[in-house]
Amino acid sequence: MLWYKVAEQLTLHDITLIVGPNRTEKTKFLYEQYEGQPFTLDVSKAKIAYCGGDTRITDEEWTDISERDCPFIGVDDAHLLTPLDLVKLIDMAVETKKRLYMTCNETFVAQLPEFLSHAKLRRCSLVKLERFSDTDVCAWTLADVS
Repeated sequence: MLWYKVAEQLTLHDITLIVGPNRTEKTKFLYEQYEGQPFTLDVSKAKIAYCGGDTRITDEEWTDISERDCPFIGVDDAHLLTPLDLVKLIDMAVETKKRLYMTCNETFVAQLPEFLSHAKLRRCSLVKLERFSDTDVCAWTLADVS
């Protein structure tokens, strides 16, 4: 797995989308960024979504995100979140001065225009990391603030 070859992109951008099909070790790559800190996903709605539940981020979760002592916000399966919550995650990252790391699959493309627009509005840089095969992982800057 070559995710490690694009890890430096995480430090260059405010927001990172880690894109790939299921079972491509996206979450493992996110886990590796914790470097000795307790592994806590701020948002993970897969179990709820697959049972037909509400995937909106709760008030309690928003409070936990803002209070957790970690340099980034970790979101797994972002494609399951509502557009409003995705925009609020950008706002939360800006307000708390944290980076936003999100794993998602290819269906996130439907939410990308609004998400990208809001990232630019909040002057956040955004990189997309995507795995195409076991030996091919690429990075694209989708929004830059320079």
